[in-house]
Amino acid sequence: MALSVVGCAVTLLTALSPSEGWQWSGFDIRLEHPASWRAWLTPQAPQLIIPRLKPEDVSDLLAQYDSGWTAAIGADALLPDAAASSSHHDGAVDMMDSTGAGTQETDALLSGPAPAQGDTSSAIHSAQGTPPIDSTQAARRMRNIPAVIPNASALPEVLRLTIPESARPAFARLFAQLDQHGEVDVLHYGDSQIEGDRISGVMRNAWQQRWGGHGPGLQAAIPLVQSFAVRQQHFGPWKRHTRYGRRDTTDVDERYGLMACYASLSDSTPGPHCLGLAPEPRNHPQFAQWRGIRLWHDTVTTDCIVSMDDRNLDTLRAGTPAAYLDLFPAAPDTSTGSSNGSLFCFSGTPPRLFALQPFGAGVQWHGVPMRGSSGTLFRKLERTTLSRQLQTLGPELVILQYGGNVVPHCQDTAQADRFGGWFASQIRLFKRLLPQAAILVIGPSDMAEKRGVAWTSFPQLGAVRDALKRTAMAEGAGYWDLLEVMGGMGSMPAWVDSEPALAGPDHVHFTPLGAKRVGTLLDRAFLGCYSDWKRNWSSPAPSSMPKRAVAPVSGPPPPAPLMKSDGTH
Repeated sequence: MALSVVGCAVTLLTALSPSEGWQWSGFDIRLEHPASWRAWLTPQAPQLIIPRLKPEDVSDLLAQYDSGWTAAIGADALLPDAAASSSHHDGAVDMMDSTGAGTQETDALLSGPAPAQGDTSSAIHSAQGTPPIDSTQAARRMRNIPAVIPNASALPEVLRLTIPESARPAFARLFAQLDQHGEVDVLHYGDSQIEGDRISGVMRNAWQQRWGGHGPGLQAAIPLVQSFAVRQQHFGPWKRHTRYGRRDTTDVDERYGLMACYASLSDSTPGPHCLGLAPEPRNHPQFAQWRGIRLWHDTVTTDCIVSMDDRNLDTLRAGTPAAYLDLFPAAPDTSTGSSNGSLFCFSGTPPRLFALQPFGAGVQWHGVPMRGSSGTLFRKLERTTLSRQLQTLGPELVILQYGGNVVPHCQDTAQADRFGGWFASQIRLFKRLLPQAAILVIGPSDMAEKRGVAWTSFPQLGAVRDALKRTAMAEGAGYWDLLEVMGGMGSMPAWVDSEPALAGPDHVHFTPLGAKRVGTLLDRAFLGCYSDWKRNWSSPAPSSMPKRAVAPVSGPPPPAPLMKSDGTH
């Protein structure tokens, strides 16, 4: 009781203390309270950010961006634009609703009955019909189309990537590898704004068109929503586990892997326990090209036979450490260069499955959405598994697109600054595990909440954005200001009211069309940075930069050589 009285008295005296303090017997006495108490002791009414743009203002803004792009590339430049080469992606838009939550079942591929034992091929092959890739399309993707913007200074300043001097060597290495061979992996982490392969799919298509490549990138074994990139199915009592969102509290070992999620069987129900992966025929045809699937798995506890399309391919032996297993179909479709999809099954209890990776080539853009995440979970993941998988994949670029899930809960600038500190530790983790990789932070978009009859931006949105940008600059990462690209605070209602709508009625998520516009603008920002590197940067990357050899995951801790599931090097 006495301590409580003393504490209250000190708090009261601190609050009443003038800024210059008191003077007593020739001494200056000044009391200060902790910074975290300021919002409580001197509460302020939150500032309302009233919408300041109209739908026609958004149209004008995007038209200005397009005009700047036209002026930058010149009338005769051969630069395929992400928006101009997205006809197949447009066909997949109906699979998503306005908040980015995709339907779980799109056709018979995903809703058909479980296959009987010994007959597992019919379900997955119902997805056949991927449009053939003609020679012109294939040639265009496999040659280097000029990517230098003749007049990069004509790009609007707000679109540009902000690259601190300390980050330039890493981005120079990225651009040099794109120039020399195009064998580049990009890990695009984000929250629900990239769910369903939105934004990341636009970037994958643009870069594969420009620098060459095919394949849809990493996929979760059991996705939360269907992706635009592929179609997936599963048969059996599979359960999805994530480190973000609604986490299963029974998971205590933090072994979630590089996608921060895994799939496992929830019980011992007799098989078959099958997973299917097939092309999405309404999407870009090069996403449908793969010759096999890499299965990233955890330590094996019991022997498990793995089959694909009714053929026994391999056995995961008990005691095999976390690794990967490469699976190949019996007869790939050589007439189109595309996969018809495969169903692979497990006889026995499989280990945790961290990811499925269709074998692609050239640019591999991996979209990893984490609904509900603030991007501060990576340091919490079990480090050995995470580091081995990241170093095996060897991405040249890591994108961290977060902040939106912090904004609604942020009460003051002190909380925003603390979030910036937590985020800084995530960047340092990636820089330590992937010292050669470039890192780009993408800040939150405008977000609005309804107060009375008006939609207004969250009061601390600007503070969160500023904290992320300061953090990126201090830690040697690039930054792209999505909030300013949209038109600044108060722009979201105008994106919602645009015709057609560019954001959903929740005033948080982009529609597929809005996400496509954002992806296109991000691609242009990268090209502006690439062109600056070509012409102006004083310290170019070394001229010889071969792609790092792919290393399996299991074995002794890095940097020792790692082993495949079959024990070979």
